[in-house]
Amino acid sequence: MLASGLTTWAERPVGASNPPRSDCHAWSAHPNFELFRTVLGIDSAAPGFKRVKIRPFLGPLTRASGSIPHPKGVISVTLQLSGERLKADVTLPPGVSGEFDWKGVHRELAPGSNRVEY
Repeated sequence: MLASGLTTWAERPVGASNPPRSDCHAWSAHPNFELFRTVLGIDSAAPGFKRVKIRPFLGPLTRASGSIPHPKGVISVTLQLSGERLKADVTLPPGVSGEFDWKGVHRELAPGSNRVEY
């Protein structure tokens, strides 16, 4: 899509008989949201996003990373899966705590940099 000059998600597949079209409908943001919420697992765990829950679903991926804005700063997650071992680096804004959940095992997250390994 980027190679076709689009700046939002295409409405339909781009092809020779399909000229590229990219409208800024609200649904076009859905893939962006789901990449962060589902794959990286970043979600609110309290009203006002005062607490964060990280519960990733990597599927066939062995690594993923991303950052999202938060009212108090930026939430960053980097995941590296090697066999059954997961290494995760999570950075939370000041004043924001949370938990990391991997296959039912919970670890507390503090504001700032966190490394969790399973």
